[in-house]
Amino acid sequence: MSDDIIKEEDIIIRNYRTSDYQATLKILLELQSKFNIGFVESKWRETSGLRQFKPNLKRITLIAELKSTGQVVSLGMLEGVKNNLGQYLGYLNNWATKKEFIGKGVGQILADRATQILKSWGCEAVRINMAYGGDKKLQKLIDVFGKVGFKPIITVLEKKFETD
Repeated sequence: MSDDIIKEEDIIIRNYRTSDYQATLKILLELQSKFNIGFVESKWRETSGLRQFKPNLKRITLIAELKSTGQVVSLGMLEGVKNNLGQYLGYLNNWATKKEFIGKGVGQILADRATQILKSWGCEAVRINMAYGGDKKLQKLIDVFGKVGFKPIITVLEKKFETD
């Protein structure tokens, strides 16, 4: 694949299908090995049914595939949630792009479609949950998402519980 930017007309954005499991697994394993995003394969397998569209559930996984080959090149989960203050917020989670397509505009095409969907659901805002560690990686992501209108508003601290 050349270094060219992928155009919107070259991509199909659709809902996740169970036949996408292997392709999405490969993308997430690539990210895990490069960025240590906390991906656990057994948990992904256990939740594969949740990645399909279900009526009246405001959670779906979108897939970006190349029209020319049918190759899955990116994925992202979106969810609409009413918080404790009564705000209806959209979330983008588990956003991942196949390594050779990073920087080619595929993620932005997918994010644009996701934000359209969240807006159509009545969400008041969209938030992105990031699992990357390290200030340099986080700053790079803030810079990238800042170009399309996202602003950092919160820092999340997490304490993990030990499991038996």
